[in-house]
Amino acid sequence: MSRPADEGLVQHPMVAVYPGARVPAAEVDSHPLPGPDGTLQVHVTRYPVEPPSLNLHLLAVEPRPWAEVEARIPASWPEEQRRRLSLENSRQGQLAASATVVVAHAGDTPALLALDSLRRRRAAAQAVGVISGERTVLVWLGTSDLATASGYTVTMTADAEPGPLSLYPSALLGWALWWREQADRLTDEHVSFEELPPPPLELDVVEAWIPYRVSLIAHERTTFTPLPRPPRDWDGPEYR
Repeated sequence: MSRPADEGLVQHPMVAVYPGARVPAAEVDSHPLPGPDGTLQVHVTRYPVEPPSLNLHLLAVEPRPWAEVEARIPASWPEEQRRRLSLENSRQGQLAASATVVVAHAGDTPALLALDSLRRRRAAAQAVGVISGERTVLVWLGTSDLATASGYTVTMTADAEPGPLSLYPSALLGWALWWREQADRLTDEHVSFEELPPPPLELDVVEAWIPYRVSLIAHERTTFTPLPRPPRDWDGPEYR
C-alpha cells in the first residue's frame, strides 16, 4: 500500500521537501545555473514554511588587500588576466562590505589585532571571525546597532575534527538569534541583542548532518568605534 506523497515529511526548516510532495505553501530557493547545452537551468528547492522561516544571512570571505595580491601575480600574466583578477577582488570586497558575517584568515598577524582591524573595516557586519589555526576561530558577535558597537569576543575551538571553520561565526549568530527568540516567548516585551548573555561553553556546529563539537572560551565583553566612512568619491585600496 503506497502512502500519500506528503506523509512523513520531516518538518524542520533546514530539511528540503522531497520531490513530488504536496504542500500548500513553501519557502523556495531558486538557483539558476547554465546547462550543458547552453539552456539556463533553474534549480528549485522547497522548504517547509512551518516551523519558522529559514534564518538566511550573507556570509563573505574578506579579500586580501589588492596590493598584496598584485605583488604575487607572475610577471608572465597578461594585462587582461590581471584586470579580471582585480575586478574579482573588488567584487569580493563589495560582498564583504554588505555581508552580515565576514570571515578572514589571520595569517602572520596576531588574531586579536586581525579581528579588531576586520570589525572596524566591516562595521556593518553583525559577526566577524578570524581563522587563527587549524581548529580555532576568534569571533566577535555584535549586540548593538549604535555607532559605538558593543559585543562579545570569544575563541571557538573544535574539540576534534574542525569541520567548517568559516561557518563558526554564523553558528554563534544562530545561537544569538535562537536565544532572543526563546526570550521573546517568555516576556510580553521585545528582547534586544543588548540583553544577550555570554555565549555558551560549547556548541555543536552541524553541516550536512555531521556535528562538530566546538568549545567557546575566553569570552569578553568588548566595544569598538568603527573607522569613519571614506568620502563617496574615494575608492582607494585602503577602503576596499
